[in-house]
Amino acid sequence: MDFFGHQEKARRASGRLVLLFALAVAGMILCIHAAAMGILLFANAHGANGHGAIVFAVVAVSTLAIIGVAMLFKTAQLRSGGGAVATLLGGKPVPLDPTDPKERQLRNVVEEMAIASGVPVPEIYVLDGESQINAFAAGWSPADAAVAVTRGCLENLERDELQGVIAHEFSHVFHGDMRLNIRLMGVLFGIVCLATIGRILVRAMPRGGGSGKGKGGAAGVALFGLALILIGSLGVFFSRLIQAAVSRQREFLADASAVQYTRNPRGIGMALARIGGLGARLQTAHAEEASHMLFADGMRRFFGGGFATHPPIEQRVERVLPGFLRHLASSGSMEAAVAATPLPPAVAGLKHTTAVSGAVSGARAVAGISSAALVQSIGDPQPQHVDAARTLLRELPLDLVAATREPRISHALVLALLLDRDPTRREKQLGLLANAGVELVHEVRVQFQLVHRIERHQRLPLLELAIPALRSLPGTEREQLLRDARVLARADGSLSPFEWALLRCLERHVRAAGEPPRRPSQRPAALVQHGHETSVVLSVLARAGAEDDEALAAQAFTRGQRLLQVPPAELLPREQGSIAALDAAVDKLAAVSPLGKRNFVAACAEAAGADGLLSQDEADLLRALAGLLDCPVPLVTSPAGVPLSS
Repeated sequence: MDFFGHQEKARRASGRLVLLFALAVAGMILCIHAAAMGILLFANAHGANGHGAIVFAVVAVSTLAIIGVAMLFKTAQLRSGGGAVATLLGGKPVPLDPTDPKERQLRNVVEEMAIASGVPVPEIYVLDGESQINAFAAGWSPADAAVAVTRGCLENLERDELQGVIAHEFSHVFHGDMRLNIRLMGVLFGIVCLATIGRILVRAMPRGGGSGKGKGGAAGVALFGLALILIGSLGVFFSRLIQAAVSRQREFLADASAVQYTRNPRGIGMALARIGGLGARLQTAHAEEASHMLFADGMRRFFGGGFATHPPIEQRVERVLPGFLRHLASSGSMEAAVAATPLPPAVAGLKHTTAVSGAVSGARAVAGISSAALVQSIGDPQPQHVDAARTLLRELPLDLVAATREPRISHALVLALLLDRDPTRREKQLGLLANAGVELVHEVRVQFQLVHRIERHQRLPLLELAIPALRSLPGTEREQLLRDARVLARADGSLSPFEWALLRCLERHVRAAGEPPRRPSQRPAALVQHGHETSVVLSVLARAGAEDDEALAAQAFTRGQRLLQVPPAELLPREQGSIAALDAAVDKLAAVSPLGKRNFVAACAEAAGADGLLSQDEADLLRALAGLLDCPVPLVTSPAGVPLSS
């Protein structure tokens, strides 16, 4: 799957959505103006014909203000994170350490997919009041995503089927669909507001009594309210058509992605078949406005498929399991047809690649991966990545896994990850935590005894596993965590690649209370406009694997620079191309267009693997850099499918 191509398509689709929305609003303004003029004439308003321009101006400004404010309000509300959408639809958060076996299975599947694909573990919700099968992913970016499933999804799907559904939803996370979904919800809410105002005007009409001019004015207001209801409903009608057209093709892509991620077409095929038998309708009053982001259409449609936000279930199963429709015609049962349909040739006989534990334990580096291979893997995790993530999580000590489920212990765990292995330097670091409290310092010592035993490649995934617990800390404790982490990381006066990656992960996903997320300050820009920033990043990556060999670093820099052709074209001096300079550079590069990011990430991979090896420092930097640019790199593994080891 072409991650960057689909990101670019999503960006262009947003542009087309804005154009269609503008045309719809312009049409509504003309209709409202015509209705206003007609009502003025009906009410015998003196000189109404002579004030058409003034009436049009008032109508245009008022309509734009109402729709614009409503749309911005709704979009801002939903941009706060995918949890806002899940809560709106009646979802409840899944506990960090669930006691319900079904919820525990759900959390395990989501964590495996997140660690494998290089995105933070999203918030997880269950819609307990929904007995049929459905799911969705919501959020503005992978950093604030949430995944939600209905209770019917948990109760009626096997693990492989649930994994297929979750993989489908992760495809929406990777391909930029979530942001488009939120914009669609904002647009619909803005248009619906006009019809809502019309209902208010109609209800405000006095009942009986009154006469003369006052009564005629009230009747005019009521008529105008009726006109708003009709015009608003017409706008909603066309908006639903836009909503359906934008959504349907993306579902085919997400189904195909789920097959590619899991190499198990029967998983998602059987999940779709069960929907054909059990249904996917949602009972919540907000099902209509969110129907385009669901796994399957959550509404009953009365006017054919024109308003359907998803293709027919039978077509979707046929896409992932060719020949299904033929077997369905003969068996009459969707589940029987799925069972009888042979696997496509591309996956028939394919066995999952199981990661071999410890095969490269103790090696400082393994064979590097090509820039083309890394770019191709972005947003496209393969079964070996999922298997490697499952193995990695299984091999983590149970005490550490338990620590990631407890918010306050997770606080200590993060600080323990930053402690030096040298006892003298470690005690100096702990001395800097004097104001943190005796209990916290003690817990940091306890966690260090566990952390220092795990492999280097397990450390950042361990942090990613702890992100949901850290997010649940009170605001003051999150502030303390960020402050303590910065103090420990900079205790020796410099930052290592791992320390920088850990700090940026915390700052992005565990922000202090009231601290806004870092977002691009510019519109999408060409990569050529950020020559200095690309040189900073390439210089850091070139030195990460050169071990103080400036000649080797210069060669690595040149390898990456050749792919970019963006001046300046020389390795920057250490003070300019240091890890400390990465923050400002990456923040500016976040504004680059998706296709520009593709070229930049390819150049980074080329510089990191210039010597034919990929060290763990280089792997950490690559994953962290790509994650900050919303380009999730799957778990970097050796050719044997084993995570890189220190």
